[in-house]
Amino acid sequence: MLQIFKALADETRLRLLAILAQGDFNVNELIEILRMGQSRISRHLKILADSGLVSSRREGNWTFYSLTQPNGNLDLSEAIHLALKGGRKLNSYAMDLQQIESIVQHRRAESQKYFDRVGPEWERLQHEVLDSANYREQVLHYLPERRQAAADLGAGAGLLLPALARRFTNVIAIDSSRTMLKVAADYVNKEMPEALNRCDFRLGELEHLPIPDASVDAAVACMVLHHISQPQAALLEVFRILKRGGVLVLADLLQHDIAEMREKYADLWLGFKRADLNKWLQAAGFTALKSEILTKHETMKVLIFQATKP
Repeated sequence: MLQIFKALADETRLRLLAILAQGDFNVNELIEILRMGQSRISRHLKILADSGLVSSRREGNWTFYSLTQPNGNLDLSEAIHLALKGGRKLNSYAMDLQQIESIVQHRRAESQKYFDRVGPEWERLQHEVLDSANYREQVLHYLPERRQAAADLGAGAGLLLPALARRFTNVIAIDSSRTMLKVAADYVNKEMPEALNRCDFRLGELEHLPIPDASVDAAVACMVLHHISQPQAALLEVFRILKRGGVLVLADLLQHDIAEMREKYADLWLGFKRADLNKWLQAAGFTALKSEILTKHETMKVLIFQATKP
């Protein structure tokens, strides 16, 4: 504990902890937020990491930093609580939040520009890495039969929408790209035109879903979380929109080290660890978690979760 309290005896380190409570950031982003030099920030991060307050993960050429999860360590939990309480009282906190929002908005804008650009080519591009047919069938297996409303979050080219329309009376398709929403609508009109008037296409971000509280029976998020700046915030939103007993089925990439996917496919995360997604889902309030790893594709492995809102 002495090492932890020494680590907290510095205003910059309190700022860093308050910033990392908002999400994961790399050193370049922390430089932009704090407006400090790299060597100074790196020194403070090392002190926080050595004390166990901060964790890091390597993704390709980038290292991202996050708050350490206490996982039942009461001393660490109390220390982080006190640190965040102090960090949020600093005069710099409001400005730090503005800088964080600027970075998050930049991440979103870059992703949106990418998908607006690739539009109709997206399914072909994705197929270079992964055949979506390999996981779509399993996603449908985890969904309930014959319910009122479902939401396809990050609907992309809309390949799941006809199957969802067969099971649900109403389907909401969410995407941050107008181009992708048009591609999805065109696909439904081609494959199942009679379902088009039961599909509601909405422009929106997964961190701020344009869907009322407790209004859908099921939500699907296929290959979208790794494009999102703040996946934990997105999971909280999914929990909000689901009815009690509602189900989320999540399919995403298992963690990998193919760094070029950031540039080629606008990926913000190089997949996820099974344990991390499990932890984030539980933190959002989900229970009855089931998961499996699909290994049909030689290069990429797909992680599928089914989670229930109690």
